[in-house]
Amino acid sequence: MRKILKNICVVSLLVMFVTSTTANAAGMIKDYYAYRIKDQNIRTVVPIVDDILSKEVQVKKLARNAYYATYGDGHYYMKFYPALRDTDVYLVTDEDYDKENNDVTEFFKSQNYKYETLEDKEAYQEYKFDFIDFARSGALDGLFTLPDGLKPLKQGVSKLNDKMSKGNEKTSAIPYAEDMDPIDLTCIDVDEFYNQDADVFVTIKEYRLKNKENKYVHAFEYIVKNNSNSDIKVEKVYSERLAGLKDVTTSTFVDFDKLDVADTLAVPLAVATCGLSFGFTIANNVRLAKVVAESTRFAHSLPENYDLKAKAAMRILCLKFKDDPQPLQFTIKKQGQTYQFAY
Repeated sequence: MRKILKNICVVSLLVMFVTSTTANAAGMIKDYYAYRIKDQNIRTVVPIVDDILSKEVQVKKLARNAYYATYGDGHYYMKFYPALRDTDVYLVTDEDYDKENNDVTEFFKSQNYKYETLEDKEAYQEYKFDFIDFARSGALDGLFTLPDGLKPLKQGVSKLNDKMSKGNEKTSAIPYAEDMDPIDLTCIDVDEFYNQDADVFVTIKEYRLKNKENKYVHAFEYIVKNNSNSDIKVEKVYSERLAGLKDVTTSTFVDFDKLDVADTLAVPLAVATCGLSFGFTIANNVRLAKVVAESTRFAHSLPENYDLKAKAAMRILCLKFKDDPQPLQFTIKKQGQTYQFAY
């Protein structure tokens, strides 16, 4: 135990040294903050935000509903997230600011939005990780985060996964199976599509997973309803990029941040960081088992040659990478005609 505590102290000192030296070149983060806009879906909020911020020369739009602004010596990161019927807004800055009265809250008021401080801890932790992961990519040069100590290992695993699947259609080893049991996860978004040619309704629900794989993937549920009076055959469902069980387990295995270190060693750990991976740990078997159990349900192969009766519906569950959620592509045959669409 003394050796473990000694090692922790050494790591803590090294981290604080890197923090103090690197901070001279970039602003130290002073605030992580989040709001929830009530009764406004993200698909109504983001177009308004885009229109307003497009006129601001200090603001740069990033991928996936995120923005980065520089005002003098101050830097601001802001990202919008779906929260079912609501919309979450996550902010990071290296300046002190009034959390009750600022440009963001003024925007809420100008649009007559009802809003509140975000109290959803799971959502808050997810948004914080997303920011840290994005900041480490170098896209936010004005905001300081420590480097990822496990980056070489993660890159190696990612390259190995890509090499193993190169030239092969990405499918799961677990066959497609009917699954109509309730989903006990937080639904964060719902979208609906209607393909008039095939007379098919598609409802898509996005869920936040409970375990650590949620850092990288979300669960998706597709309800495909045959709205016509004729039977159809779902010949093939395909996606350019879905997450399989192998992707989930390897990514989770190599990514253990400071909270995992503390849990693994069962001792308090106080380091002035932004929640960073800085050392190697042995994967917690119980935690990894939970990841596998939760993910397996959503990691089955996509259906092929599935007979869908008139007025009936089928359910497809899958995992999508948060950084690049690709649509499902459908090939459907009905009364001798073939229809293709993607949602």
